[in-house]
Amino acid sequence: MITLFLLTLSTVATIALAARTFFALRRYTYPGSAKFNANSDLPTVSVCIAARNETHALAQCLERVLSSDYPKLEILVLDDSSSDDTSLIIKSFANAGVRFIPGKPLAEGWLGKNHAYQTLVDEASGDLLLFIDVDTCIRPSSVSSLVITLLQCQASMISVLPRRDDSYRASAVFGTMRYYWELLLGTATSPPAASALWMVKADALHDDGVALTNYGLSVRPERHMARQLHRQKKYRYFIGSSELGVSYEKHLHSQHETALRLYYPMTGRNIINWLLCSIFLSLLLVPMFVIAWWQWTQVELFWSMALIALVAGVFGLFVKRTYSSLAWQLRIAIGPLLIIQELLLLLVSYFKYRHGSITWKGRQIHSQPSRHDAIRLNE
Repeated sequence: MITLFLLTLSTVATIALAARTFFALRRYTYPGSAKFNANSDLPTVSVCIAARNETHALAQCLERVLSSDYPKLEILVLDDSSSDDTSLIIKSFANAGVRFIPGKPLAEGWLGKNHAYQTLVDEASGDLLLFIDVDTCIRPSSVSSLVITLLQCQASMISVLPRRDDSYRASAVFGTMRYYWELLLGTATSPPAASALWMVKADALHDDGVALTNYGLSVRPERHMARQLHRQKKYRYFIGSSELGVSYEKHLHSQHETALRLYYPMTGRNIINWLLCSIFLSLLLVPMFVIAWWQWTQVELFWSMALIALVAGVFGLFVKRTYSSLAWQLRIAIGPLLIIQELLLLLVSYFKYRHGSITWKGRQIHSQPSRHDAIRLNE
């Protein structure tokens, strides 16, 4: 009876997962964009990159940005008190037009990356600001496509869920499912947002509810900005496509660090929500444990196998949209291991926040108010 009860709960969880996945994949599909006319009156774009100890990926990132076909581009890179040769790499691109921005001492009430972003906002001169992480990859046409998409949607801000195209790396196959959960947790009133790449109109950052100064201590400032602009119907979120050409190449240990920093805040820093998320993940694993237990009836066996196949199929729909061919096939095959990894990361994220041991690029963030990440303005 207990097994049947758990399988029933697992069925409910699986159906909920399928429904949310189908909804999200339809709602956030990238619609494509028209070709831009280089002679038209296009807005200027400031590419803003905050770098802290990024010697492993910074040069490649800048080379990709410099290959952009967008004609009105300025590139600003801030060295956020790096202890390696990050500043030397930035300065080596000066002749190519990259502008070096020295980091300022971290002010009270700010996390490091948010303070770096605000400094870049103060220095940028573009009509549009494009924030990208160092491990985010773009193609020559990506900036142009983003600008045209933003204009077509009449939006003030857009962000993109990046693809993973380097299928030969272990970090692609065994990487976290953070972007999947971000997608599924989005709602009609609180849409998802991607920190890897987001573009916003410069004048929108002066709005009282959108300005970065409101979110100096948030580990997900772009999510709060997106929520405020969404209420004005000026925000759009898209799942990256091969046409858009936005991808990422984050190392596995970096993915784990990011997950630990974000997973508990993604539950709203609410113990009940965190517990429900943990139970949800555990229920997805029930069919696997039923089969491994070897004390099942034929009904329980077929039921478990059907649920495993359904979860694999649903997860496969998302992975196929966001991963190259080899990686998505392997990730589906090891799906149960990935769910176990996510459950462990969620548990560790909670306990690290409870003990004040979460860091962001080597800086402690334990001083952040416990509910600041769930701040809601103008309500």
